[in-house]
Amino acid sequence: MSFSDRPMRPIRNAILEQNPEITLKKGIAVNIGAGMFNFLGAIDFDDSNLSEIDSVHMAVYKVHGQKENNKFTSQTFQGALLEKDASLHWEQIVRVRDNGENVWVFAGMDLARNTLEIISVFVMERDELVLISVNGDIKKIMRYALKSAHGRRDDTRAG
Repeated sequence: MSFSDRPMRPIRNAILEQNPEITLKKGIAVNIGAGMFNFLGAIDFDDSNLSEIDSVHMAVYKVHGQKENNKFTSQTFQGALLEKDASLHWEQIVRVRDNGENVWVFAGMDLARNTLEIISVFVMERDELVLISVNGDIKKIMRYALKSAHGRRDDTRAG
């Protein structure tokens, strides 16, 4: 585990290149590698498949100099992801717009192997940018996450 934003720097740098009027000041960064997830997976008793996660990177930046009418777009983040790993095909899978907060979720896919390799999340608030990247066997991770929700759909229906 480390507290450097180094794994997120290619994304940060690409965002800065595309938006030269802003500055990003790192607030906090956390990186957790496969060793920690393998350890947690070995002591985990509910078959959560934590060992399928290769790494999780998270960085939070304060945004300075952004004009109110100059908003980040999905192209900003997609371009940044291509800078980080051009070998993957990046597809936006979720977009949420709320008053003062925007969220983008991208999937990084290896089309040659037909695998989902990375999920990247970007959260932009008025003056803060959060970058999160989860790397690993995303298909197995998603299967586990969705398995626990199976059968609970009726619990959330109205009426």
